[in-house]
Amino acid sequence: MLRNPFKTYRMGSLYMLTFGGFLVLFLVLLMAVSYQVTAAYMSKQVSVYQQELLDEVGKRIDAKMTSVEQVALSITRNEALLNYLRNKQADVYSRKLGQQELGYYLSNIVYSWNDVLSSVHVYMHDPLPMIGLPAGFEEMDDLPKEPWYSLVSQSDYAWIGEREVAAGGQNKQAISFAQKIYSDTNQFLGVLVLDVKPEAVRDTLLNESNKNRGIKRVLLGNGHQMMTDAGFDQEENVWLQDMLQAEFAHPSYLNGRKVELGEPYFVTESGDRNAQWQVIQFTPMKDITEDSSRIALTLGAIGVAAILIALFFTLIFSRQFMKPIMTLKQGMDRFSVDRLKSEMPRDYTNEFGILFRGYDALTERVTELYAHQEKQYIKQKELDVKALQAMINPHFLYNTLDQINWMAIEANQPKISEVLELVGKMFRIGLSNGDTIVTVREELAYIGSYLQIQQIRMEPFKLDVSIELPEALESYYMPKVLLQPIVENAVMHGFHGRQSGAVHIQVTEHQEGIAFVVHDNGNGFRPNQDEMPQHQKKMGGYGIRNVEERIEALFGAPYGIQVVSLPGEGATVTVLIPKRDRVNYYR
Repeated sequence: MLRNPFKTYRMGSLYMLTFGGFLVLFLVLLMAVSYQVTAAYMSKQVSVYQQELLDEVGKRIDAKMTSVEQVALSITRNEALLNYLRNKQADVYSRKLGQQELGYYLSNIVYSWNDVLSSVHVYMHDPLPMIGLPAGFEEMDDLPKEPWYSLVSQSDYAWIGEREVAAGGQNKQAISFAQKIYSDTNQFLGVLVLDVKPEAVRDTLLNESNKNRGIKRVLLGNGHQMMTDAGFDQEENVWLQDMLQAEFAHPSYLNGRKVELGEPYFVTESGDRNAQWQVIQFTPMKDITEDSSRIALTLGAIGVAAILIALFFTLIFSRQFMKPIMTLKQGMDRFSVDRLKSEMPRDYTNEFGILFRGYDALTERVTELYAHQEKQYIKQKELDVKALQAMINPHFLYNTLDQINWMAIEANQPKISEVLELVGKMFRIGLSNGDTIVTVREELAYIGSYLQIQQIRMEPFKLDVSIELPEALESYYMPKVLLQPIVENAVMHGFHGRQSGAVHIQVTEHQEGIAFVVHDNGNGFRPNQDEMPQHQKKMGGYGIRNVEERIEALFGAPYGIQVVSLPGEGATVTVLIPKRDRVNYYR
């Protein structure tokens, strides 16, 4: 149990520690509040600045993507491509020659846009194989099998997020732009797919300087579909896609959100969610809160210096406060050992002066009490001798029972001898050196001796007795002779007029303490005392009431007795008491 520090430690040390502790606590709160306020202000300012920056990045990406869209538009308007796709009846040689010319044409476009494009694909009916060029022709029937087909099927063109594509015999990552090809008569002829190099977009999305600072960015398009990211590893990329899918399900913005990616990150979202391209930035919180931390540390350094100065003066004042207290303590120590009175200072007129004058009066009174105590000590010795004489009486009682026991043995009365031995055991537990409490094991030994006497008394009738006591509950303490009235009821009234009976006592651990369940298969009775027969009311009702009143006086609720009985069906009495050891019994 925690003790009051003002009652435990020296006042000088306690005063220093308490005052210093309050100062340190105030300093910590000041640093924490200043850090939180400045960090919140910096986050707000950074969010506004970054949003403007991301809008500018979005415009540059939009310009680059628009140029790709224009290239795709010019290709879909190419007469040679349209004629080739329309002319399905040409012979194989003509088609081979036409497709080869288109392959060179498309490849030259890729070469001329080498810093942006990596390959181009045309989905058409019955294409001929081409190998070794960045331009490829794919079967139209394979288009619905592509994961991105749903984007194209719902629109004339669509951007496709970063994926793996095959071109020129190699698999590469690419961001793709797909556009449907129509004839002049609005006949659907195929689909053109331009594959954009991800690094061409990433260089615009996130420069090397920001990347080195740990900044991460995500590009969204096509209705918040993730196009590519910069700065994320593969594991973070999976988390990112799940997070974006969940966040864009509702209209609230991500601005000011904090997420955990190995370390805390601050999220900023570009201004317009309805724009074609949207950029989300993840900035390490340490970059944003760096100035706030510096301010907090500066305040901390100033505070530490102030605390040291305050503690120096506190030490001087505490010594002045402790000096009269130590004088009083020394006088008390001397008086307690030698009974010599020390002269206290007379020049104090404040509370210390009151203490000194009170101490002088106290020592005079104690001197008088010492003399009176010596007289009381002599009287107490006389009483102790009388008490020792009184303690001899139970000893003579045991000896007398022992002598009667031997007389019964000599008279060939073994049953009387056995009863006397059991009575002796009950006396030893019942008297128990004047104690009012015994262990559960001793109480049940007492009850066991009583029931053995009843078994002998009832012969030749049979009385079955069983007692269940878990070893873990044996050493707990309980009021002495608590169960005897209940067991006596079971024997004297429960088996009245019967030739046999059984008593079962079970001890169990209960949520509230220890439960003693006494069950007999006797005559039973009505728990309402007003309805009891007169011969039961004289002893049984009063005995149970006595036990109940003892438990109520000692322990109170929820402890007590519960009786379940019906005439002719026996009785079950449950006694509930707390589980306590000897040290804490009277707590």
